[in-house]
Amino acid sequence: MNGQPLVEKKESDVSGRYRAMADRLDHNATDTFGGACVIIPPAGGGDPIELLMLDSKGDPAQFWATISTRIQIVLEDLKVKQQQPFPQRR
Repeated sequence: MNGQPLVEKKESDVSGRYRAMADRLDHNATDTFGGACVIIPPAGGGDPIELLMLDSKGDPAQFWATISTRIQIVLEDLKVKQQQPFPQRR
């Protein structure tokens, strides 16, 4: 022993999301894999986007269109938030 206490590192929410996606990938058949992504913005940047598509055709256009649509929704939400005035201080 080197005198250092055993310290178990806590899994961060960020790395946990990637590990959860890896688990989902491991538990689904590869012949129906249609694509996967985990997109985690910085704090205040909106909700993460996690997607695992199971599609026997494996259509790349459908995969990219789905991700693009989800990103557009997040961008619209951020745009609305940015246009709102700051709360009044009392």
